[in-house]
Amino acid sequence: MIEKLEVTLDLICSEIAGLLSKSSIIESLVFKPGNASRYQDINSVKFRDILESAIISEESYKIACKRGFYSDRPIYDLLYRSIYISKIIDVNFSIFGTEISLLPLAYSSVLAYNLDSLISMSTQVVRSLDRDDSKWFSNSLNELKLSYLGTLSSMDFRNMEETLWNVFMYSSNEDSLIRNIVRNYEYSIEVYNIIRQNPCKDFENNIQTAFIRILSKVPDGLIYRKFGARVALRVSDYASKLPECPSQSDLYEFNKFLVSNKYNPGSTADIIATGLALYNLDKWYEKTRLNIRLPLPRGCDRIYK
Repeated sequence: MIEKLEVTLDLICSEIAGLLSKSSIIESLVFKPGNASRYQDINSVKFRDILESAIISEESYKIACKRGFYSDRPIYDLLYRSIYISKIIDVNFSIFGTEISLLPLAYSSVLAYNLDSLISMSTQVVRSLDRDDSKWFSNSLNELKLSYLGTLSSMDFRNMEETLWNVFMYSSNEDSLIRNIVRNYEYSIEVYNIIRQNPCKDFENNIQTAFIRILSKVPDGLIYRKFGARVALRVSDYASKLPECPSQSDLYEFNKFLVSNKYNPGSTADIIATGLALYNLDKWYEKTRLNIRLPLPRGCDRIYK
């Protein structure tokens, strides 16, 4: 019985991890102004970097999924794992923000029965992130050695002894990606809804529309940390003037503005990748939730609706 459980769990978590990794790949295949994609490399990130990083992260998502079934902790040592392996095999790890977002989803995924329950469970996981997770998050920042990521005016995330939930809450004041996570994936749910509602009648254009809409409403965290609030607001203002379902010429002009100034709205791209993950997982739950049964850990209930 235990052997059969492990085989089934391994299969389910492999599927979930594949979907989460796929979200980064799809995100990078779609042209989004200021970001690396199959259409362009940018100063700090190449298209190939994203693909290779997504492949490396897939195993981390799978391990997180299995840990979630057994309620094993920590979680963010798996972020460190992805970064460490990337360095060993000479890959420029380029989905740091995406993996931060997706690990709680991976951890919660196997016991959820639909997207609503996944968001609810992931929210509880994020709020329970402790000092051990904070230590691994700090180690990850140190491993990446980024000059601007992790340091704000009065708190250096690489040298602190707080729970990771407290770190996220502090960072959410100035970081759009982390704000998305602590607000129950609010912006990524909006991305998911745009893709599902199909306003532009084209999958790629829907993703581009979601990117522009989020960026116009929420100043990008990566640009904020690197260039400051004024520049982040200027970029959002530009995005807000673009039409719904922007044309390719609109996007190329915006891209020219961003790339010439080395403005990379990477946090917004991470929010898009997370929205794509929600979209993929939603379809997966609809297909599989009644076909696969796992015995639940003691003390858990599953209610199918």
